[in-house]
Amino acid sequence: MIGRKEKEKKVNIPMSDIRSILSEGLRIEGNITSQGKIRIDGEVKGNINGDYVILGKSSKVLGNVNTKTLIVQGHVRGNIFSEKVEIKSGAVIEGDISSNSLSVEYGADIKGKVCSGKFSKSPQ
Repeated sequence: MIGRKEKEKKVNIPMSDIRSILSEGLRIEGNITSQGKIRIDGEVKGNINGDYVILGKSSKVLGNVNTKTLIVQGHVRGNIFSEKVEIKSGAVIEGDISSNSLSVEYGADIKGKVCSGKFSKSPQ
């Protein structure tokens, strides 16, 4: 419909399932290692290793991301190694992506090499 705004898509994960939240406005310099589900809405200058990581719309990561599951809504400048990656509309990725399972929504920006499925590789 003309003049009607499209509803903002949000990642629906119950808050009780998320172990840690790094809020918008928070800046961290250093590597992050986590277990379980975490959500990052702030800025990280360092590598992220974890089981299940959600990078919210306001997130900015300068470093590599190595996870089992990754949902990206924000900005990543670094390489991604993940079993499963979901790149949402509005996400910006500057780096290579290697994943067994990859989905990219219309409106996401990616600058880098993508290896998926049988072409994916493990981090070195």
